[in-house]
Amino acid sequence: MMISTYFMEMPEEERLDAKQAKARIEQVFSKYRMCKVMKFTMREARITANYEARENGATNRIGDPTSAIAIHNMDKANECLAFCGLIESIIDELEADEQLLIRERYMKAARMTDTKVYSFCFDPPISAVTYGQIRKRAFVKLLHAFQYALNTSRPT
Repeated sequence: MMISTYFMEMPEEERLDAKQAKARIEQVFSKYRMCKVMKFTMREARITANYEARENGATNRIGDPTSAIAIHNMDKANECLAFCGLIESIIDELEADEQLLIRERYMKAARMTDTKVYSFCFDPPISAVTYGQIRKRAFVKLLHAFQYALNTSRPT
């Protein structure tokens, strides 16, 4: 199955600083949350067709807009499911503390703060410095995993 990799377009690792890396990872998880919660906007067929002037054009073409819309809806649904599955499989490969951090901070809610995660989600609570170290390790692994997923999902 072909997975759209536009969301994971990332420059080479050497050119990314910490802020750029965080922004890219947050962008991927933002799309993940949208796919997980909202799925996508389904297209609907129009009941009546619009008049099209055919000046010296092909008037014998037959189109099936309803089937084109149904195919588009299924493709988008499958793309969202494949994307969510890919992200979840990448997260499953992280260490337990990294998984907890990424799931609580980036995958569940957009408005979750770092303070809430290291104070209330970890048991026992951890310090901000330890949280930063865990997040840095997780981000390095995620960048490598996203880069690998991007390279392997492109057709050659």
